[in-house]
Amino acid sequence: MELLAPVGNRESLECAIYNGADAVYLGLSNFNARIKADNFNFDNIADVVRFAHTYGVKVYLTVNTLVADDEVEDFIKTIKVAVGAKVDAFIIQDFGMAMLLKKHFQGIVLHASTQMGIHNLQGAKLLEQMGFARVVLARETKLEDIRQIRDNTNLEVEYFVQGALCVAFSGNCYLSSLKNGNSGNRGKCLQLCRLPYKIFKEDKQIGEGFYLSPKDLSLIGRLNELKDAGVTSIKIEGRLKRASYVAQTVRSYRKVLAFEGVDIEKEKHKMQEVFSRGEFNDSAYLTDNFDIINPKLNNHEGKKIGKVTKVEDFKDIHRVTLKLSEAIGENDAIRLIGNNKTVSIGVGNVNRLQNEIYEIFTKYMPEVNSDVYLLKSTAKEAILTQYVRKLHIDLTLTAKVNSKIKLEAKYANIHVEVESDDVASKARTKACTYEDCYRSLSRLNDTNFVLQMLNVELDEVFIPVSLLNDLRRRVAEELQNEIIKIYELSMPQVKICDIDITAPQVKTPKEDFVIIDDVVQLTKGINYDIIISPKDYAPQNVKIMVDKLLQRGFTKEHIYLDLPIVSTGKELEVLTELLDCIKIGIIINNYCHVNFAKKYRSIAGTSMNVYNMFTAKTLLDLGVHNFIYSLELKKYQPCGIVYAKGRPALMTLCHCPIRVALGGDCNNCKYTDNLKYVDEKGNEYKLRRKKQIHCYFDLYSADEIYVRSSIYGKIIDLRSDAI
Repeated sequence: MELLAPVGNRESLECAIYNGADAVYLGLSNFNARIKADNFNFDNIADVVRFAHTYGVKVYLTVNTLVADDEVEDFIKTIKVAVGAKVDAFIIQDFGMAMLLKKHFQGIVLHASTQMGIHNLQGAKLLEQMGFARVVLARETKLEDIRQIRDNTNLEVEYFVQGALCVAFSGNCYLSSLKNGNSGNRGKCLQLCRLPYKIFKEDKQIGEGFYLSPKDLSLIGRLNELKDAGVTSIKIEGRLKRASYVAQTVRSYRKVLAFEGVDIEKEKHKMQEVFSRGEFNDSAYLTDNFDIINPKLNNHEGKKIGKVTKVEDFKDIHRVTLKLSEAIGENDAIRLIGNNKTVSIGVGNVNRLQNEIYEIFTKYMPEVNSDVYLLKSTAKEAILTQYVRKLHIDLTLTAKVNSKIKLEAKYANIHVEVESDDVASKARTKACTYEDCYRSLSRLNDTNFVLQMLNVELDEVFIPVSLLNDLRRRVAEELQNEIIKIYELSMPQVKICDIDITAPQVKTPKEDFVIIDDVVQLTKGINYDIIISPKDYAPQNVKIMVDKLLQRGFTKEHIYLDLPIVSTGKELEVLTELLDCIKIGIIINNYCHVNFAKKYRSIAGTSMNVYNMFTAKTLLDLGVHNFIYSLELKKYQPCGIVYAKGRPALMTLCHCPIRVALGGDCNNCKYTDNLKYVDEKGNEYKLRRKKQIHCYFDLYSADEIYVRSSIYGKIIDLRSDAI
């Protein structure tokens, strides 16, 4: 399997490549979902790609955000620069932009971002039909569905194995956007999920903690299982993390991929020391897994190394004595956790009093007997980040009297040769020796190479040191160029055609809707079309809702079923049979639903993230007859449908928040619709359960959305009209 590493800056790039990554993914300064990383730019991307290709490492560019119509020109400029730099593939979220690239950049390699939410065979098959080469599966994808994709498509399958896990289903988190104006789908997520929340049952507080903060992922012990299921690329998350994290995670995964019998737990501990939110989640959602959330921790826990034994006043600060099992040093970071107080400290001056006794000074006052956790070891991180891997080459120098001096370099099956301008002269005094040649030709420190073997064929000639140095520099440059040339000749060649970035003109009927999850929410006089969003998608329950609407005088032409954002392959089979039976319209909320548009009246829902007219036009061309704009969009065209009033899902949760808050299990379900999350600012959120074979949950806000709508269709959401 390909080992794919995150790269947020040059240091991380080098750490990933030196420690054994097969490919890296990175972003430029725009259109990428980690806009807060250092990232790269138009000026240095070509150099970055050359460096990676020297080592045979692929570079995937993330352009995995939603793109507005007035940004398309800049988006295309970004793609042109990256194509010119010979980027290997593009990780993309925006469906309209993907189709624009397929049309105008012939041969371009597209990978469907995890933000597209592909998690079953039907979604994967659609993207294969549309020209994608790879799907980066949603983290919520089941192992059984990965096998289905492997057996029924020719797609490459990429899957996250290490790092942070989003609590919301991929690509459909609107919490940061709608509460703070910073969209995760636009690379600006504020990670409100990592904040503490109080949980209330009715009006009684029953808990406080990080109830939306998942454990970090680590599937290092399940690589054979993933390979057997059909995963072709294993992906490490972490473009915002330190270079030492990239170095260690890549090193650990490379070791397990390369050798049998590696101590998996030992490698996990190494990775935990660099960064982890407590114990790892070691099964993702591959099977039914309820151990997703860690309410006690939202950030790096570190490694427990000792206790605070004494705290004294010292001038205007505090002298803290520690008993430690591991040494600490200047610029390290530690956290001191007591019964009532937690203190995080950047270590300055540190005195070693005895073997295990250390003394530090701080303005913070921790509790005696606090546990000491090492968050960052500067010495250990230096070891990780300073490791350099060079390519071993052979050099052959040939110097014959009255012939030009030749220097040949060989790497693998690649040969290059350079020669001097002038012929070699017979030595008048001291002839050049093997040692002289080695001394000059082995000085490859400023290159990506290291000398493995030097062959010398010498007459009694004189060779100036300056000439040997010049030959060395030239042959190293020629060899790197040839390595890159051969690599890039094997890549798909991209041909740029005439590009039209004019937003397409789209016409749709003006339609108004109400959305309900219970027929009793309908009052007399409503003459809008009806979207039913049932709490339970059991076929019998949906049929009853449809029958009740028919009895009220609505016709099937004016009733739509809101399809779930997430459905396993088996759940999708149940939905398919249901639709064949009830024969009503549908709201499409995932790419796995798009092929339904060939059989049923279909509207692309908010979860399809229609952010520009290119995406709208693409979906309409696939048979959808109308679309609802993205919840995050603020500027609309005189077409389509706007979510005008209500409380939409800000997150779709695939774990069981009821079990996290109240305990119990599926045989002893403690579900209640009276749970309430309250953040530090007093913002309130509730849950709507959506049952299929599995249970899923919508997290929604007490605050209503309200958009004034006149020239386009609208949706009034009548669900959850009281919080």
